[in-house]
Amino acid sequence: MRPIFISYRREDTEGQAGRLFESLREVFGEHTVFMDVATIEPGADFRRAIETNIDKCAVLLALIGKTWLTVTDREGKRRLDNPSDFVRLETSSALKRDVTVIPVLVQGAAMPQEADLPADIKDLAYRNAFELTHARWDSDMELLIKTLRTHAADEPGDSAPADTPHAKPTPNANAGKRHTRMWTIGGAVAAVALMGVVVLKMSGAGHEAKADTTVVASQPVPTTTTTTATPGNQAGKGDQMVSKKALQRAAHDRGACVRPFVWRQAEPRDKVCVTPDTQLRILAENRAASDNRTPNGGAYGPDTCKPGFVWRAAFDGDTVCVTPESRQMTADDNMLGARRIVPLPQ
Repeated sequence: MRPIFISYRREDTEGQAGRLFESLREVFGEHTVFMDVATIEPGADFRRAIETNIDKCAVLLALIGKTWLTVTDREGKRRLDNPSDFVRLETSSALKRDVTVIPVLVQGAAMPQEADLPADIKDLAYRNAFELTHARWDSDMELLIKTLRTHAADEPGDSAPADTPHAKPTPNANAGKRHTRMWTIGGAVAAVALMGVVVLKMSGAGHEAKADTTVVASQPVPTTTTTTATPGNQAGKGDQMVSKKALQRAAHDRGACVRPFVWRQAEPRDKVCVTPDTQLRILAENRAASDNRTPNGGAYGPDTCKPGFVWRAAFDGDTVCVTPESRQMTADDNMLGARRIVPLPQ
């Protein structure tokens, strides 16, 4: 699987980008999906990291919200008009390298027109867009994942481990054994898919519940029955079937929410379980953060809130200014969050 790059603007789609990142990472693995805040090492050159990752990625997902075109800098100039704007650099770099660029529309955003775009990214206007909606997130993600499997699959010339579905064993004396092994893996995968329904029923309709029904190879979980030993494959160490309890434990460890709760997403990695309405309120507060701060700073520097507002404190360092009522609701959610995740199996 070749890497997938998520391009987004924090002021525009930070919450949706974090949710998309988590959903894709659960399916494709954490080393296959790139998003700046989550995958750039501390101290690394941000520009170089972007260039390096786009150069080797198969797909760039351009996340576009309602303000993607119009977000301005401190001087009131449109950020997209700045040649050094990171979103513009990411998009133009991908277009120049013939990387598959998929505009992903969220928040009911419309596709940008050619006249609205700088010269080096005008081609974006002609790329077929994909829409992700809050109400149909799971079904929309299924379609997007299916598309990504097609675009990001390893090319015929790429090397791949012998046990991956796209690997083609070379004719030799062990060809029959490998063929048998592939059928064994196929049966195990089918069994996992059936048992995943159990976790799906326990979890809510949010993205994390669906994601946790998928077993990711990079995150092994406890297993139960094993296949009969074959030459070169010791007994007890062969292809394994994942148990129902293992799936439930994996969902618990990842913080998957039970119905009807979803991850809050006050920041991309915020996995406190809240109601869908609370998640929408939190995302709206993130978008309005600058409006609720004093224009010229104050006793707490640039994060000083206007009279009547306080820091939300959803997590350490959360200085988004909200009403005292919202801060109290956030504190309550922090306290109750642990009770809203998939429980450990008995």
